Amino acid sequence: MIKYILVDDDQSVLKSVKVKIDTLSKDYDLQHVKSYDSSKQAFQEINEDDFDLLIVDFEMPVYNGIELAQKIATNKKVIFLTSTTNNEKKVINSLDISGFLSKPFDIEEFEEILKNKILGKVKTTFNKNSTNFITLPIGSNKEVRFRPEQVYYISTSLISNGWKPSKKSQKFEKIKADKPHKNYLHIYGENDEMLFENVRMKIIDINKELFRYNFEKISQSTIINMSHIKERKNTTVYLYNCKTEFEITDREKTGFMGKLRAKFKV
Repeated sequence: MIKYILVDDDQSVLKSVKVKIDTLSKDYDLQHVKSYDSSKQAFQEINEDDFDLLIVDFEMPVYNGIELAQKIATNKKVIFLTSTTNNEKKVINSLDISGFLSKPFDIEEFEEILKNKILGKVKTTFNKNSTNFITLPIGSNKEVRFRPEQVYYISTSLISNGWKPSKKSQKFEKIKADKPHKNYLHIYGENDEMLFENVRMKIIDINKELFRYNFEKISQSTIINMSHIKERKNTTVYLYNCKTEFEITDREKTGFMGKLRAKFKV
């Protein structure tokens, strides 16, 4: 997921740009954090941990785009918006920016910058503390709790029947399982063990909850823990200590491959 912030002193521009970006949000897993029509307010309120991409007007009162980016986005991706073109050289020479777009905002140009200069280069952060538990509600009166590293993949499809520790030995034995109910999912761990069955959540919602812990969607029905990836062959992914093979769909391929390259620097 790429979290972005918009800053422009013209509120109509803020609204227009967000509406256009919303048309790509689902395809590229973009999340709008906040829009600011004041560079001073943006400087006072924005925390660098809150976003990955800053989309900012080049000419603004108090702090111009370069000044604001230098103050709050030194290690972030930046795209400048401007009504003129004679500032381009100055901008490019001032910062290692991701893009430069003239107003009115062109969504096709933005998509090209997104694919070529941002996807796979955004370094999202997550808590690596092994004592950190994630708690998810199953229903109105039940919850599941686990550490991020315990979960290998999550799916709304029946990827495998799952495994569980055998009572007779230290090995795992296969268990029978049904496909999750509608709007429910199964959560799997090491050795394809089914940790939780029929958790009442949608993939899109649990993906939002877990993205900071290095989980990534590979299809409309499945997300996997990137920390457990062993190998990729074309569009097939293999996890350590799992028999299940995972196919990356065309719809998710761009985002997944970008994050994979960023993780393994390939």
